[in-house]
Amino acid sequence: MVRWLGLIVLVGLIVVAVNLMSSSEKKEAEEQFQATVASYRDALKPGTSRAQVEDYLQKQNISFDKQPTSDRTKLGEQPRNLFCQPWKVYLDFQFKSSETGAAAARDSDVLTGMELKREGVCF
Repeated sequence: MVRWLGLIVLVGLIVVAVNLMSSSEKKEAEEQFQATVASYRDALKPGTSRAQVEDYLQKQNISFDKQPTSDRTKLGEQPRNLFCQPWKVYLDFQFKSSETGAAAARDSDVLTGMELKREGVCF
């Protein structure tokens, strides 16, 4: 009985230790993501054309995926924890179409904002 209790306590301590370590890594990663977003917000203000945003990203050697209403760039991954795989973190540059009813991305589209997006799986 004492062995089982000891084993349960040991497992509990391991779970707590792993959680604390991943929590610290997650906090550091989040601070880095927020700093990166702040630098983009300083350089690219709302109202900037899509062509200017994409030119800026290309000059910085930042790859992005062009979509009708946004351009998406990968910032990195959140550290995994006990129950989740590492989540991918993206920044979406959101645009408003320069033409009514336009379904395709246009160079003249206007930047309206930036939003962090996370994609991942937890068990």
